Amino acid sequence: MMRRLLTVALFSLVSIVIAKPSMVYALELRVSYSPANFSPMYNAVAAEFTKAYPEITIKFETAKSYDELLQSTLRAHLINDAPDVSHQGLNYIRLLADRGLAVPLEPFISAGPEWSQEGVAEAIRNIGSVGDKAYAVPYSLTTPVLFYNSALLARAGAAPANLPDTWDGVFDLAQKISKLEPNVSGFYMEYNANGAWGFETLLFAHGGRMMTKGEDDIAFGERQGLAAMAILARAADSGMIDLSRDNARQSFVGGKIGIYLTSSSLLADFEQKIGQHFVLAMTPVPLAHDGKTLAAGNGMTMLTKDPARQEAAWKYIKFAASPRAQAIMAAMTGYTPINTAALSDPQLQKLYREKPNYTVPLRQLGNLMAWYAFPGENSTKAAAMIVDKMQLVLGRKLSAQAALEDAAKEARKLILKK
Repeated sequence: MMRRLLTVALFSLVSIVIAKPSMVYALELRVSYSPANFSPMYNAVAAEFTKAYPEITIKFETAKSYDELLQSTLRAHLINDAPDVSHQGLNYIRLLADRGLAVPLEPFISAGPEWSQEGVAEAIRNIGSVGDKAYAVPYSLTTPVLFYNSALLARAGAAPANLPDTWDGVFDLAQKISKLEPNVSGFYMEYNANGAWGFETLLFAHGGRMMTKGEDDIAFGERQGLAAMAILARAADSGMIDLSRDNARQSFVGGKIGIYLTSSSLLADFEQKIGQHFVLAMTPVPLAHDGKTLAAGNGMTMLTKDPARQEAAWKYIKFAASPRAQAIMAAMTGYTPINTAALSDPQLQKLYREKPNYTVPLRQLGNLMAWYAFPGENSTKAAAMIVDKMQLVLGRKLSAQAALEDAAKEARKLILKK
């Protein structure tokens, strides 16, 4: 009798599994992201995800920067311990695809045709693809912007309603702010951000590009690259101090830096830390007549090769790209939602009406250029080398011309083996 009952029970269990082969039971999904200071936003998205999929829990793993996240992902892959999903910098999607780490997403995307109505399909084609294959679902978009301390502006005789829209105007104002008192600096830019973000911001703004369209030569060594490097020399002349990123951010929210060039994604964080100390103003980075705005941010890559975990990973990716999750992300940071349907969210629309700073990145969307990564195994080395050259210009140890020539020469060696 007992054997018969066990047989029936086993048959029933097998029948359930066969009847619902796609069901995932009590699975812990590992998801990595950067930077770690966005934990409240990611936790909020995960909480909403768990409500929709209670059988899946999210275990987050963080890194300080996209560079660190990439390196930790590569190391984890070597010992077969990579996370299931990783929010990688958009410039590193290509590297993960080239090395075979990122799972092609076409089979998953084709199974959900509703995506074309959700406003995600175009972002996947334009940002998440390498060649004609999709390897990432873009999650967030950030643009370079100028943050202003309105209290220092007023002391320098400027008004938030009439902020400069040229580099000449920016540095004229920065010099006035630097003269207010010895411990105040007029300008700072995060030139040393990962992936040569600072150089690409300035290069693209002046109409340049990193390599030729066929990627058969370095292209940043032209006049646009010189204009980009010259910005560092002008920054030094305007009183910029070469601080670490964290120290610079602390100085800005503490009221000691007047103009701060960084990512729009920091808007909510800056607002929270500044509080009532001063009013924060914000503008796009000035562009030349043929200039473009750098489009950075992150995309969700699937790294797991296990079918059951892939199913859970895809549920997370789809949810994180949904209008609801995208609205949470945008409201809690300064990121621009990749999913255009999120812009219709009532709470997000209310935020945009009440806090116009959040609309600045939206005004930049029509003139974007993707965050670029060099091809090949020396991609990150070449990007780091360019940052080193920028630091030499800022420290007045190299002229802008000499730094650019050295950078182009070394990039050819690293990338083209010339």
